[in-house]
Amino acid sequence: MLLAYIDESHTQRCAKEPNRHGYDVYYVGCLLATPAQAAVIDNGLDDLLKQVHHKFGVPSNAEFHGQCMFQYKDDWKCMKGMHRQSAGIYRAAMRILADSGARLVIRGVHVGQLQGRYRKHAHNPHQVSLQHCLERVNMIAEQERDDVSVMADKVADQTAQEGQIARYQLIGNTEGYFPSDLARIKMPFQWVDSRTLYGLQMIDMALFMCGRAGGIDGAKRLNDGDKAVLKIVDVIRPAIAPQSAVWYPMEKRTDYGFLNRLV
Repeated sequence: MLLAYIDESHTQRCAKEPNRHGYDVYYVGCLLATPAQAAVIDNGLDDLLKQVHHKFGVPSNAEFHGQCMFQYKDDWKCMKGMHRQSAGIYRAAMRILADSGARLVIRGVHVGQLQGRYRKHAHNPHQVSLQHCLERVNMIAEQERDDVSVMADKVADQTAQEGQIARYQLIGNTEGYFPSDLARIKMPFQWVDSRTLYGLQMIDMALFMCGRAGGIDGAKRLNDGDKAVLKIVDVIRPAIAPQSAVWYPMEKRTDYGFLNRLV
């Protein structure tokens, strides 16, 4: 049985360039792991939390949360001003992911372009990205002849999202250009508070950082923050599945190189 830890992230809209790549993208990411790989992640993050608690005073029950770590909020406010140390903690967490052998499947859709192309018929961007992500996860599971147990961070419309997946399984295929019966996805989902599960915390960190990296313009001079983001993403780049991509509906194209152009 493969374990799929699912989370979502929405990058900010660029007011001056509404269709700018990497901005206004709704991502759904999956950390796909075997039980053994999940155990490596659990033990690694548990050890890392003990270290940062003793060294920096981060609460012993802190949640590894990408935005809070990056912006020094909530459990991570004590790290404010310690930019180098914070980046080092983030890289250490991503190194645990990379060393575990688990994989990342990330799918995104540009929200403005989705609404612009389909208007009143546009689906919820979370639903679109979740469908695209699970289609690729199901494909991997089919190739490996294994089933997938899904654990997802709680969302407001979780019943509707789960119902849509069940509907696809019932009628035999999803909508769109990559139809799938999602037969390897086991129902029901496990909707969990991310604070209680390291796998969900890991996908949150990885997805947040990939979202930040996707909006960096490599043609411009990078500031220190951008450089730190790219160094962190470089750690997990080999773990990112080739099926990962961002869909731009108005351009009728899917960008599989949304992170590779930053190499």
